[in-house]
Amino acid sequence: MKAGTALIFVLLAAVAVFGQEYPDRIDGYKVHKKPIVVRSIGKHDDDRDVDLTFTDPKFVGASLTAVKFELGAQVSSKRSASIDKIRIDSLTVNGISVKVKDLERAFELKANEPVKLPEPFAAEVSSFGAAKAAWSELTDPKKMWQVKGRAYIFGRFKRFGMTFLRAIPVEFDVLVKNPMR
Repeated sequence: MKAGTALIFVLLAAVAVFGQEYPDRIDGYKVHKKPIVVRSIGKHDDDRDVDLTFTDPKFVGASLTAVKFELGAQVSSKRSASIDKIRIDSLTVNGISVKVKDLERAFELKANEPVKLPEPFAAEVSSFGAAKAAWSELTDPKKMWQVKGRAYIFGRFKRFGMTFLRAIPVEFDVLVKNPMR
């Protein structure tokens, strides 16, 4: 009897753990449970609090292990905030994994004013991923590339006259024009 009860509690705990999509806290910031979902670029959606626009990637260099590039961005929001850092997780372009270094420089975000990020994102694709992408582009070129990933925007957000530390998840699944054409 005791083993059966213990097994039920273990299974319930496992379901509770795997049912959560986001952690409660990251680096001391409470994670906002409702993500911002971006499904298009270039179309302004009035329901969206944040608009993020990326510049074309700029080639920085290559080594035996990776191809490196920089990606600038501009962000605007309906609300003012003090952004501490931005972290991009699990970014893929046409199924190829891209590692992006965290943007650690703080900046102020004013309501309804586009702000250029203080520095570009440093990104890299492994040599194997770059070779796979090149082969895919040679054999089956696509007009549009699918970019998927998750970003966390860490900052101080005001609500009800108080300031809260929050990590806002931003989920994106967008199609962009192929820059190779």
